[in-house]
Amino acid sequence: MAVTNRDVAAAAGVSTATVSHVFNGTRFVAEATKRRVMEVAEQLQYVPNVSASSLRSNKSKRIGLLVPSISSYFSVDILDAVEQIMKENGYQVVLGCSHDDLQREKQQIDSFNFQQVDGMLMFPAPGDHSYLDQMPRKYPIVFIDRDAEACDRDLIVGDNEQATYQLVCQMIREGHRKIGIISSKEKLSSLKERVIGYRRALEENGIPFEPQFVREEEGTKEGAYRATEQLIEDGRVTVILPLSPALTIGCMRCLVKHQIKIPKEIALVGYGDSEWAEVTNPPLTTMWHPLFEMGQLAARKLLQRMEESEKPEQRGTIAPYETVRLPIRLIRRKSF
Repeated sequence: MAVTNRDVAAAAGVSTATVSHVFNGTRFVAEATKRRVMEVAEQLQYVPNVSASSLRSNKSKRIGLLVPSISSYFSVDILDAVEQIMKENGYQVVLGCSHDDLQREKQQIDSFNFQQVDGMLMFPAPGDHSYLDQMPRKYPIVFIDRDAEACDRDLIVGDNEQATYQLVCQMIREGHRKIGIISSKEKLSSLKERVIGYRRALEENGIPFEPQFVREEEGTKEGAYRATEQLIEDGRVTVILPLSPALTIGCMRCLVKHQIKIPKEIALVGYGDSEWAEVTNPPLTTMWHPLFEMGQLAARKLLQRMEESEKPEQRGTIAPYETVRLPIRLIRRKSF
């Protein structure tokens, strides 16, 4: 006999309505309760029902969008773009957050799977993603902004290496030879590409690479603050390039706290542009990502892959995965 939501509700000690809300995403459910329901459902091998139309088409008309942080403007812009394309095509977007933690990512994908998503867009967290190839449910996945270790899928990403190479070459042309970089210990592919671009620019301009100018800390504002203090104590850098929005905020806070005049004493270029960059003192020079375009391209690629997977003649065959690199450009203001 098939397991029902009543069985799950009884075993988890919740109402059938709560079970429904967990799997349909129709109302907020406390994280602890959600986790308990999902664990019980997995133990009982419960498969949630979908609507009659979904049963006929074998589609839920849902896609998962997994982002590192829900509060980030980066995630919000991507969500706006994805939701627009998916709504036009009759899909609901189910949002999840990994906080760049692989274990939380796996838990969120379990939730997506319980909701029987037809496909997924995701910012992969650092770590081994070979588990995606072992999932019992097979559906298309498109990566956004960064590649995944040990897993090959379509990827929509900024041209990180080339953009950083061009920026550092410009810094050198304007007289900077001691260029500080703030990166993250989490080893995201996008940040690694930016460091590669930095090192290539130094090499091609005959400037020796100095490891102490590349500071790696936790990828948070607090981590960037500590890295900036280290660069200040060294006393030689004339410009700093934090490689993410959170790192940029932490770096700027540190420079202001230590009363470093920007850009007279140390110039600053941040990665990731937003409206607040225009109202800082001085207004912040940034590297701008085409976020809306990235989101739309990723959504269209996922729709294409889902359509291909529905064609009987294409089952069992996969077209080569593609990587699309979009240009990142410099927004020049007053901090550099």
